[in-house]
Amino acid sequence: MNETKAFDPSTKALELLSAIVDSSDDAIISKNLDGTITSWNKSAERLFGYTEAEAIGQPVSMLIPKDRLDEEPKIIARIRQGDRVDHFETIRRRKDGKLIDISLTISPVRDPEGNVIGASKIARDTSALKQAEKTSRLLSAIVDSSDDAIISKNLDGTITSWNKSAERLFGYTEAEAIGQPVSMLIPKDRLEEEPKILSRLRNGERVDHFETVRRRKDGTLLNISLTISPIKNSNGIVVGASKIARDITERKRIDDEIRRANRDLEQFAFSASHDLQEPLRNVKIYSELLNQRFRHHFDGEALEYLGYLYEGATRMENLIRDLLAYTAVGEVSAAVEEIDANAVLTSALKTLDSVVAASAAEVTFDPLPHLSMRRVHLYQLFQNLIGNAIKYRAKDASPKIHIACVQKNDAYEFSVSDNGIGIAPPYRETIFGLFKRLHTTQEYPGTGIGLAICQRIVEQYNGRIWVESELNKGSIFRFTIRS
Repeated sequence: MNETKAFDPSTKALELLSAIVDSSDDAIISKNLDGTITSWNKSAERLFGYTEAEAIGQPVSMLIPKDRLDEEPKIIARIRQGDRVDHFETIRRRKDGKLIDISLTISPVRDPEGNVIGASKIARDTSALKQAEKTSRLLSAIVDSSDDAIISKNLDGTITSWNKSAERLFGYTEAEAIGQPVSMLIPKDRLEEEPKILSRLRNGERVDHFETVRRRKDGTLLNISLTISPIKNSNGIVVGASKIARDITERKRIDDEIRRANRDLEQFAFSASHDLQEPLRNVKIYSELLNQRFRHHFDGEALEYLGYLYEGATRMENLIRDLLAYTAVGEVSAAVEEIDANAVLTSALKTLDSVVAASAAEVTFDPLPHLSMRRVHLYQLFQNLIGNAIKYRAKDASPKIHIACVQKNDAYEFSVSDNGIGIAPPYRETIFGLFKRLHTTQEYPGTGIGLAICQRIVEQYNGRIWVESELNKGSIFRFTIRS
């Protein structure tokens, strides 16, 4: 006769409870009142690194760092009194020695008569949370100590955060600003900017260095530069924006003053140069006429002086011409254009054709790009740099010049390399100064303005120019033009 095993509800309940304990994400441990571990779930294994077999029967103090051993007697004392310890934040040690931040909840375990016989401990790893809190505090400190106003807003334009520099810049306290529309900072004639900015942010775009005007609480208008980035939630959806605002009022004022001063200086140089040209032409003409008509009346010394007079007037004429070219670089009336650098180089080489032929120079170049700039500026760069490479050639070799270009990030980097006399390291920077020369006009004629013109041109396009060179080892002049 088959016997049917009686259904025991308590057994099923214990099995269910055991399954819940083992499937918990938290470490669940029990111990008796002398601190010996009596149970150890799967999450305890993952958290502390000990297997169940390694842990059960061991003192729970094996998990406690030496400097925190005094915590255990205090916890046990509270458990004996029937107290529960909630969310006790502390540090424990894993099997591998690593220290981890944990939150403990410890409850007394009672026998059927209600006597406390042990403790049940739930341990949750809070290391990631602690690190996140630390990072958050650090970021908060950085934001609050920033010299720039840092503001966040949601996608309807409502301000959600406001740092100390925002208070200083705009005059509103944090309490006054948060919850208000960001449009309170925007002058009426610029209100159309905000919808356009929000539209770009919704598309996940970032707005970099947007220069505009904003209004302080007292009504003062400020020139500011804005960098605005989208804020995304965990699903990658744009939910707001972070805005960094920098006051550029003083910088704009200084820039305006510099522009005015440069315009005045350029106008003066232009006018002065034009006014000097006519008397210099007269000096050249009449010194040449004297030489032609009366040279037989002059002795050798007088003829020598006439030669110095003519030569000096010619040098001054060249100097004025180059000075005019230098001041003309700053004129912005002509717009940039799409140009073929190959065609511009060919044109510059045609101008230098007689010099190239006379020196037996070999000029080669790689395919060059199309780029946006004024044609005359690139022409001047090629003419000056190639002309210098021919002028400062080595005495025992024909000039070999190569022009190349590579694209690097958002700029084109041009190079003009030669096999000439080279430049000593101390002078690599100074040669770009106005009227800076390393040789006398008898050794190498010129005005000392050519490289200054090159530098001024390159700076017009937010680029830079430099040289890599050593004495008697040739030079490579490099310059960048933003693409």
